[in-house]
Amino acid sequence: MGRKMKIVRINGFRIPGLEYPSKPLKDLLELKNDDTELVVRDAPDAFVHFVEQNYENELVAVLHAREAWKVEQEGDADAVIIRCNGEPGVKAARELCDTLVMGSACAVQHVASMLGRKFSYVIAGKEEGDDGIDIDHTKDTLLTAAQHYGLEHKLASIRNVNVPPTGFNELIATEEELEPVFSAALEEARKAIFEDGAEVIIGYGGPRLHDYLVKHLSPYGVPVLSTDHTLLKVAEMLVQLGLSQSKRTYPRPRQIYDFEVTARVVDRHTT
Repeated sequence: MGRKMKIVRINGFRIPGLEYPSKPLKDLLELKNDDTELVVRDAPDAFVHFVEQNYENELVAVLHAREAWKVEQEGDADAVIIRCNGEPGVKAARELCDTLVMGSACAVQHVASMLGRKFSYVIAGKEEGDDGIDIDHTKDTLLTAAQHYGLEHKLASIRNVNVPPTGFNELIATEEELEPVFSAALEEARKAIFEDGAEVIIGYGGPRLHDYLVKHLSPYGVPVLSTDHTLLKVAEMLVQLGLSQSKRTYPRPRQIYDFEVTARVVDRHTT
């Protein structure tokens, strides 16, 4: 048995339909090591519903970085994890903290690169245009993360499903809403494998979609990674190894600010 550890997940989102304060997800509580304490810290002034593009990513980033810094000041956490594929605030939090900070993209992309030569994301974010021209809202944030970690050459593709991120949320979406999302995700995963050359699939959403993709893609011999599961287990591993981010890469800022955010939605584009 390893030593006891405390991992804090920072949440800078306020997703309509979910209950707050946030609690650790059931599947993560079942997956974690017995000696790991997993807690969630909500930013009290969170307001963004979801992250797709750089705009939302950078709004949430300052909240994640601030809350990570506060966790660092409290001094009882072994790691901070930020559960978002766009990694809002991860680099800033790594600068602010000596405590290990781990983001979803860092964890899952590195593990995917260990399992095959090329990996693809199957994720939310497509918007089908009336003029036949689709918009892929999530690609730039994922590609930026891959470039930061030096893994862009292993990224075969980013395959998007025609729903916003909340459409994948198994805590709020109905069975009727999830069924076509699962089917579309599987179709995009098959395209990633047979058209894009992916040898590993990084899935999006909750445990049910992960299990669905594993079941249907296993005949092809292609591993499917859950970003949530991989993030937690990589963080546990690095804590057990006594490792944290390099302060040569992420030096402490000269100035540190505390602040509060007041925000409201002024324009909501829907399709």
